[in-house]
Amino acid sequence: MAEEAAAKRTKTEMELGEGSEPDAAEAAQVEGESPGGVEITVKIDSKALQCRICSEPLKPPIFKCGAGHVLCCQCPEKLREVGDVLRLGTFCALCCKSTRYSRCVELEWFIDAMKVPCLNQSYGCNEFVSYQQKEKHESSCAHAPCYCPEDDCAFKAPACCLLDHLVTAHGWSPTNLGYNKPLKIPLARDCRFTLLVGEDMSLFLLTNTLTSIGSALAVVCVRPHESEPSYSCNISAAHGVADGKSEGRLVFQKNPHVSSSSLEGGVQLGNFFLLVPPELAESSSGELTVHIRIDRVAP
Repeated sequence: MAEEAAAKRTKTEMELGEGSEPDAAEAAQVEGESPGGVEITVKIDSKALQCRICSEPLKPPIFKCGAGHVLCCQCPEKLREVGDVLRLGTFCALCCKSTRYSRCVELEWFIDAMKVPCLNQSYGCNEFVSYQQKEKHESSCAHAPCYCPEDDCAFKAPACCLLDHLVTAHGWSPTNLGYNKPLKIPLARDCRFTLLVGEDMSLFLLTNTLTSIGSALAVVCVRPHESEPSYSCNISAAHGVADGKSEGRLVFQKNPHVSSSSLEGGVQLGNFFLLVPPELAESSSGELTVHIRIDRVAP
């Protein structure tokens, strides 16, 4: 039986009794239905919870063939379509013979009862979530790591820790930013990153990508996922500013939605950026005079 084969591949450690604490760092937590609320801690080969055909995580409804091979809800239908083409009828690709599929309710119950630690446990998330909801939780987990944008630096941590890393390890000097207020930033032409910290401690990165026709300026919110609150941004650059007024040529760009990024894979230039031609830089210092305003968008 498939259940017996899966049991042989399973490495199990159990702690029985009320008040016992599971080892969250290594194990999945399964809650029993007994009146005493007995908990067991189990370490299990993840392959035992995967479809035998497509290797995707099993989620109810789950099916099994006559020999007990366990499949996800989509693969039996795919095999039926293949069987119709090959004139084999309903068959099992593992048995290589005709079969009938039925619901594997015992495995469905087991998976329904299972809770697993979040993948971001080492970054501070202590949530135990339903096995079926694991991917959904992790796709929006606030503890997911952000990555250091500096070349050859492998540091990754939650955004709050990234700020301290950039200051202490790389000597960055963050600039405090007030929402709905313009901020003037003198920007060296070869300065790749300027770190801005919002009133709510959100991190923003003003990126400066040098091109053959000028500097491409963009703003990204450093956080692991798109989430609330949302922000908009205005960026402008002028040849010179005196008494609050620009002198000569000015370029301007408005981004109605500042994108979020964990910076995994480095800084990417998105669809919204301001291209500042080289002639707008100060002739003596080579600096750009940049005005930026970030607004917090009401939900």
